[in-house]
Amino acid sequence: MSEVICLINLKGGVGKTVSSINIAYSFAKLGKKVLIIDTDCQGNIAKALGKNYDENPNTIVTLMTEAIEGEVTKQRVRECIYNVGIVGILPSNFLLTGIDYRLMNAFNRECVLKAIVDTVREDYDYIVIDCPPNLGLMVTNALTASNSVLIPVEAHYLSFESLKVMLGTVEMVKKKLNPDLKIAGVFLTMYQQRTKLSQGIEAKLFEIYGAEINVFNDTIPYSIKAAEQPLYGKSLIELAPKHPVSVAYMNIAKELVANGKQ
Repeated sequence: MSEVICLINLKGGVGKTVSSINIAYSFAKLGKKVLIIDTDCQGNIAKALGKNYDENPNTIVTLMTEAIEGEVTKQRVRECIYNVGIVGILPSNFLLTGIDYRLMNAFNRECVLKAIVDTVREDYDYIVIDCPPNLGLMVTNALTASNSVLIPVEAHYLSFESLKVMLGTVEMVKKKLNPDLKIAGVFLTMYQQRTKLSQGIEAKLFEIYGAEINVFNDTIPYSIKAAEQPLYGKSLIELAPKHPVSVAYMNIAKELVANGKQ
């Protein structure tokens, strides 16, 4: 049975998609069978890996629609999963923009994605869900379908301030929808070791939240290489395994595996 981990942040541009990809590929490099589910209408998971499913009829959009209208089978879900190197991906595309509207009137609307995920949980060791930068029904679905939450936080004041909102949302979902949901941890992205801003945000993160939740010691350094990743259509873990960004993601994945004993 797989561990389902969703990455959330209501602020865009914090490196959430890059983090989802590289943590997933780190798991795979550690010998785990991994699936990435893209729940963002931009479809950036596939595009960052050199694929484009904008015109493909078999995506998370199709499955969500079918699940709202009835049921989806394991075979149907498998038809929408594509192998990209050493991981599987369940891609998204722009048609997902209307899913929140459809979910509003759906029966058991917070559990639609869970019904999809549960069909293939036995196929994988880890399922990583990349969430859109908001706290809408799609994110609620991701939290309901997950065992744990990872929160990437940009080493910037505004991103740090949004953390309390995200933690509140996780707590609400835990109380009302998913009592077993836990916070796997928070980690800083775009960290610049020499700046007082990054150092100050890191200190505040440990000071305010360190006693309550796991704050990873590994930070993801600011790097042009990370921004260039989509140009090559591969994860940084594959492109440059010894790069400081890759090493940091691998260390986070190792810690998650050790903590979960998966």
